[in-house]
Amino acid sequence: MQSAVKPAKLIIRNGRYVCPNCKQTTNQKASPDTNADRLILWCRNCKAEFVVNIDHGQCSIVSRCR
Repeated sequence: MQSAVKPAKLIIRNGRYVCPNCKQTTNQKASPDTNADRLILWCRNCKAEFVVNIDHGQCSIVSRCR
């Protein structure tokens, strides 16, 4: 079941996206020219999944998967 998350920007630390749940860095790298719609961002630390939109390196959360 998907639960709605307020639209928010993800933080980028050392070139990688930071999990909004546990605040640890994920394996996915950030680039200023990255574009993606409804990409699943997964955190290896807390096992949370988020659906995100990335536009020119700026990442916003669409929903949380689990």
